[in-house]
Amino acid sequence: MRGSRICILIVVAVSLLFAVDAFVLPSVTPELKTKASEYYNNECKGCHRWARKFAAPPMKDNVAQYAEDPQGLVRYLMKPEPKHPDQWDPMEIAPMDSAEAKMMAAWLLYILKHPDDATRPK
Repeated sequence: MRGSRICILIVVAVSLLFAVDAFVLPSVTPELKTKASEYYNNECKGCHRWARKFAAPPMKDNVAQYAEDPQGLVRYLMKPEPKHPDQWDPMEIAPMDSAEAKMMAAWLLYILKHPDDATRPK
């Protein structure tokens, strides 16, 4: 009887481990930096500068809102909705897929913490 209880507990524990959808951002490698920087320059830089207002809020300020919520940043990048429609026009980009959003979130949060990184936008 005791052996079957242990077996059931093990099965339940393993099932719970697989049921948890762990959120993990990719590692910030040189390749990721290059790809994310290119994406930023092609899709974001037209309106967002890193530390100053331009045609949109500073990207640094946007990213800082998610410093403790990387999953929230990924969700936002996958479904961007205007946060201040009274001040800024809505973004005219296609929502990112999960992989793109995680890549960008990883890089943006990285450069927020490493402002001297060479890949940081100007």
